[in-house]
Amino acid sequence: MKLGCICGTFNRSFDAGSMDQMRFLARCATESKVQGVELQDIHFPQTRPAYLQMLRRTARDLGLAIIGIGVHNDFGRADTTIRQSEMVKVKQWVEVAEQLGAPLVRVFAGTPEGGTAESGARWPAMIDSLREVAAFAGHAGVRLGLENHNHAAFTPTAMEFLRVLDEVGSPHLVPLLDTGNYVDGWPSVQKTVAIAAHVHAKFWKVAADGSDEKVDYARIVPALRAAGYTGWVSFEYEAEEPEATGIPRALAYLKRMLAE
Repeated sequence: MKLGCICGTFNRSFDAGSMDQMRFLARCATESKVQGVELQDIHFPQTRPAYLQMLRRTARDLGLAIIGIGVHNDFGRADTTIRQSEMVKVKQWVEVAEQLGAPLVRVFAGTPEGGTAESGARWPAMIDSLREVAAFAGHAGVRLGLENHNHAAFTPTAMEFLRVLDEVGSPHLVPLLDTGNYVDGWPSVQKTVAIAAHVHAKFWKVAADGSDEKVDYARIVPALRAAGYTGWVSFEYEAEEPEATGIPRALAYLKRMLAE
């Protein structure tokens, strides 16, 4: 397994202005010492070709692979025009990924507008939207990684997540397993770990030894290994503890787990 880092790990630093994409790349190469980086749409100051070329060159010079781009899309919106704009957004980031040489774009199914009671009504349009953007990604030579999202989304457990993948039925939409997002935790992780094409290692609350109090990596990492997973594991920090203390401890723990 190869270790990467998601730039959202440093969301607070980005928000404070003490971190930008170039500093993130340098941090990953020199301090975090990971092999790859996963970028997110919200942190791009621009997407002009010259900037993207510089970003790609900087990552290469630092010995980092750009392993993906995360898009904050929502196909659960009721309004057709808004949903169309969400599809356009995903397609635009597929084109950015193509220019950066990133093989994967993270997408969400979305959150049903009107709450979970409206999930059934919003479901068909969500599936159609994912089919369209997956076809577009396929033509660009990029895969879309469908991430299981939170309790209010279309994919709170493995049952809904697997249903989405099955109904979309595209080889260009692949399972992205977020270890910390399923509402039932391990039971759903266990059902989807064997099909994961990409993994986000989420940390919600870091214990003294660096382990997470909510996500059982002592079970998850061996399960990935047993399934023959050899892809990327992207470190993702969303704990309340300050980044300066929580990130190094959690990242060191994840490295130990992957090294065993």
